[in-house]
Order: sequence, then C-alpha cells, then structure tokens
Amino acid sequence: MSKIVLSTSAAHGRGVFASESIAAGEKILTFSGPVWHRSEADFTTYHLQIGEDLYLGPSSGLDDYVNHCCQPNSGFKDGLDLVALRDILPGEEITWDYSTAIDEADFEGFPCGCGAPACRERVVSFRHLPATGQEQLRPWLLPYLKAKYFGAI
Repeated sequence: MSKIVLSTSAAHGRGVFASESIAAGEKILTFSGPVWHRSEADFTTYHLQIGEDLYLGPSSGLDDYVNHCCQPNSGFKDGLDLVALRDILPGEEITWDYSTAIDEADFEGFPCGCGAPACRERVVSFRHLPATGQEQLRPWLLPYLKAKYFGAI
C-alpha cells in the first residue's frame, strides 16, 4: 500500500505528498521510465539523468512529480530508490535535491524557490556545487555520481 499521493503543491503546482507517516530510512518510491541516450532524450519533458549520457524519461507515475528542495526530506539510496531522510508526517510534501542526479557541464541551472532556510537559490549540476555542498550530498547521490566523484558506489 502506497503512503504517497499526488496533490496540489503551493510552491510547485503539483507534487507528491505523504498520506501516512513515513519513517526515516523507509523506501518511498522507485524512479522508473524509458531509458534514453542523450542523443535521443526529449529535454522538453520530464527526465532524470541516471548516467553520463543516460536519462529516464517520464514514467507516468508519481515519481514524475517529486519536487526539488535544497533541504529535502528524501534522497536516493541504492540506485533509483527514494528513501525518507527523516520521519515524514502525513500531508508533508516529498522532496529530493535535484543536484544529486544532474551532472551536465552545459546545464545553466534554474532559480530555486523551495523556501528552505538553507536554499541555494539556484538548482545546478552537482559539478557546479562547492566542495562542501558536494560532500553533504554524497550519501544521497545516484551511483554514477558516487563513482565519478568519489570512486565508490
């Protein structure tokens, strides 16, 4: 039984919310979708970078609607599983840090409106974060970024 639902997000339009309590460490969902090579990716629609030149396209599932936050309540663990970083209460929006997946040299980023106290004000590629920011995100990176920047998966 899923503990999440799609609903209206004040900050983002649509988002994924906890319908029941979710415990720290609990798996929330697994990202899925068609795998695209960069040369065939449709960057005008939802996509998630999963490798140097690989992306997941839209899945038509709830994973397409999980929004960014610079101080998220969830992060990646063991691949494409999104897990709770702390206890999440019913009604709370599920968020993850997009910089834990993006690593495009030519990604200019976009303004962040997450409203978190430690908001970075801009969503950027992992490579463009300061070293301290990279180290903070290290535990929640997708495997290709852990291997690339830290030599471990």
